Amino acid sequence: MSLSDKDRKLRAGDGNKFPIDPAADTVASFASVIADALRRDFGTSPAKVKHIARLTGANARTVQNWLYGRNGPSGAGLVVLMRHSDAVMLAVLELADRYEIQHAAKSEKLRGELRSLITMLLEYLGPE
Repeated sequence: MSLSDKDRKLRAGDGNKFPIDPAADTVASFASVIADALRRDFGTSPAKVKHIARLTGANARTVQNWLYGRNGPSGAGLVVLMRHSDAVMLAVLELADRYEIQHAAKSEKLRGELRSLITMLLEYLGPE
């Protein structure tokens, strides 16, 4: 059996050279940064995959890929994770070089913790 003359012919690799995609590095670092943030916030328990899957509505296998850093969440899943996880929100702000918003979010969190500590201290001391 011989090949037809009408088959496609393979061309040599002398075509245009494309520059390295700068977004490729961002995508890889995005996935690993989000994976680190998810592990920090949701811990190492085996139930974390199911918990994150319930929060985002994503498949458990998809969530495992997020946690291993193979790929990252996008769209609505990322927004839901940012809503429920301070570590993910801060990681996204850091990737976007929004340090002023990141510092504001951290200081607001610290203010809330300080208020609760002062309230607990006043309750402990009681009325004078």
